[in-house]
Amino acid sequence: MAPKKSVSSEDPRKKRLKSKASRDEPPSLDKSFASSEYLVRFHDDISRRTVVFGKIVDFPYFANHHIHIRELFQAQGWENFLSKRQKQYTTLVKHFYTHFELIHGKISSYVKGKSISLPHSTLASILGVPRTGAERYSTNSWVQFEGYDPLESIRQMCGNPNIQELSRPKIADLTLESRLIHHIIAHNILPRSGSYEYTSYLDLFIMWAILNKVKLDLAFYITWHMETCVKKKNGALPYGLHITTILNHFGVDFSGEKETRDPVMEEVGEEAQMDEAEAAGNEEPMQEDQEPRSAPSGSSRVNEDNFQLVLGRLDSLATSMGNIQTSIDNFSAMVTRKFSTYDEQFGTLESSIQEINERLINQGI
Repeated sequence: MAPKKSVSSEDPRKKRLKSKASRDEPPSLDKSFASSEYLVRFHDDISRRTVVFGKIVDFPYFANHHIHIRELFQAQGWENFLSKRQKQYTTLVKHFYTHFELIHGKISSYVKGKSISLPHSTLASILGVPRTGAERYSTNSWVQFEGYDPLESIRQMCGNPNIQELSRPKIADLTLESRLIHHIIAHNILPRSGSYEYTSYLDLFIMWAILNKVKLDLAFYITWHMETCVKKKNGALPYGLHITTILNHFGVDFSGEKETRDPVMEEVGEEAQMDEAEAAGNEEPMQEDQEPRSAPSGSSRVNEDNFQLVLGRLDSLATSMGNIQTSIDNFSAMVTRKFSTYDEQFGTLESSIQEINERLINQGI
């Protein structure tokens, strides 16, 4: 007789709960994390967040389509920062933010056994941006800065000197040049996820500074934005591309890491998908003591057609249209050949009919 199978007396419900608990347990600690505290933070929070890698600004493309914005970003010293291509590693970006701390203006972190220390000057040097410039910031009100008149700046950005009411403009109200600059801010200067239709107080100040060639301290804004995003519940993690540059500088080993491929490296110049969702900042305003630079009055403008060339990537469209035209030509040639063949066949058929008729006549039929 076969032995009876033992029957577990454990409650099935408790068994399921145990199984779920084992699935929810964080992975074991390795050199990816400085301590178990960071491991838990990664597992419970950072690992679930979105990484914003940014976009590559293709300045030669703009120049080819008569969009002359390069000089505005050259004046800031940001051209290389905006156009740099870099490999992307989602997991390492998340490890960087898991260990992120900002103390007395200095960033510290830890990735794959390497301690990272980034005072302001070091961050600026690694990213190849100037170490000087204005450091003004506010989220809930207009930025206070000598020479910055919010109403005049909005008139400039909207190309409308008759605006009387001081309120943040919608993207659709901006001149096309200002709209393009805002697109670059939202993807590269202060990268975010979600709606790009929204203009913040800080966006508008940075746009004014770029248009008027007032120098800004980009390393300051990057530091602030990193801290703001990592502290925000479920906030997207910015500067994915540039974190690779930082990790390279500190000798982090990328071997064995899964690279995030090119789909996230869309060039600015491809039409943005704009949401209508509203957003509002909830951080406390912060002011710095840096004195402003004088602002030139001039600003270049672009027309509607050129802006659509940029955002629509009409170079790709032209290639597609060329392919379509080639297809049409090929189809036309094919149809011509077919009809030529039909003409030949009908000619042969007509000759055959005539020959049959002659034979019938000769036979008296």
